[in-house]
Amino acid sequence: MDSQAAREFFDRLVRAMNDRDLDELQTFFADDFVDEYPQSGERIRGWRNLKATLENYPQGGPRSDSQEIAAARVVADDRWVMTPSFTVVRVTGSGDTHTYVLKTRYPDGSDWYMINIVELRGGKIQKGSSFFAPAFPAPQWRGQWVESMDAAAS
Repeated sequence: MDSQAAREFFDRLVRAMNDRDLDELQTFFADDFVDEYPQSGERIRGWRNLKATLENYPQGGPRSDSQEIAAARVVADDRWVMTPSFTVVRVTGSGDTHTYVLKTRYPDGSDWYMINIVELRGGKIQKGSSFFAPAFPAPQWRGQWVESMDAAAS
């Protein structure tokens, strides 16, 4: 899968996630799909188990308070804005291995990044490794040597 096709694939995947369209979301995963969460030591096997985790997520899962914005390119080709729940920040990779980075807001109002490394087979996600990291403020002590990524993007 080339970079443009991958971008379109993950754009559609995230749209299904944001719409909570589980029927559409299922079309992205192979029957023997496996997703691993190395940080917690968990493994989700198969669509039924993934669907159950999505349906039973406390408070309905990640949501955003931001207004709904149509998909729009921001700064560079590999950065996208999508709301209300997940924002695709970047998609990289080639062939059947890709990494996509998402930003999301959880029900408690905290912002997190999700890094997903996926292997595709037959145009569907066969294996994933998902990592979760909270956003945090930059420490003041290194301020003189760094620039804000928000400022750099403008």
